[in-house]
Amino acid sequence: MHARPYRESSQIVDMLTPDHGLIAAVHRGSRKQRGSTRLLFTPLLISWSGNGELFTLTHVESEGARHLDSPGISIVGMYLNELVLRLTPKLSPSQDIFDLYRNVVMALGENEIPCENLLRLFEIKLLEMTGHGLLLDCEADHETEIQPHAVYRYDVESGPVQVDRSGSAWNILHGATLIALQSPLSMKHESRSAAKKFMRGMIDLHLGHRPLRSREILQFIRTAQPD
Repeated sequence: MHARPYRESSQIVDMLTPDHGLIAAVHRGSRKQRGSTRLLFTPLLISWSGNGELFTLTHVESEGARHLDSPGISIVGMYLNELVLRLTPKLSPSQDIFDLYRNVVMALGENEIPCENLLRLFEIKLLEMTGHGLLLDCEADHETEIQPHAVYRYDVESGPVQVDRSGSAWNILHGATLIALQSPLSMKHESRSAAKKFMRGMIDLHLGHRPLRSREILQFIRTAQPD
């Protein structure tokens, strides 16, 4: 999921596992090994030793091909990694989070489902699995069905509340957007921009004030491209 230098030749790597959740481990000598950076987005067989919160990797073996190879999609993968690292507690086992991550990364590599749709699916499911699930199918009273042409203010504590007029705040949105987010993989083009704005606000709320590095990189690439 992430690697950072450690001493002269090693790295501390964060890895997502189904049975142990997120673990941090020292990968000794990895900075001298060719292709060590290509462990990102690659399924691995690993073993480790030690106690506490920082382990030592004793075996790393590729279990399959790298899923994301193109630079643009790799940055999207970095975004997924950051969300997992920031929202998931360390050493908290979750087969569901592991499967969600693996399936979305594989789907991104296959390039058959629009990237925006996969990102919305990942964000919604990850928030749900980490205790921040969204109420998308009814109003805050848990009884009134969402109406596509109505305008709502999404209250983080209680859910969507119908309001009289629209606005520019991230949590003011039309019912059609909430309905589209109920089935993100089939979301139509016309809903993607509003859905992205809403989910970005929701993610930022749960992450706090520290920005996501992957967003900064993507914004830099976009601004650097010629018109």
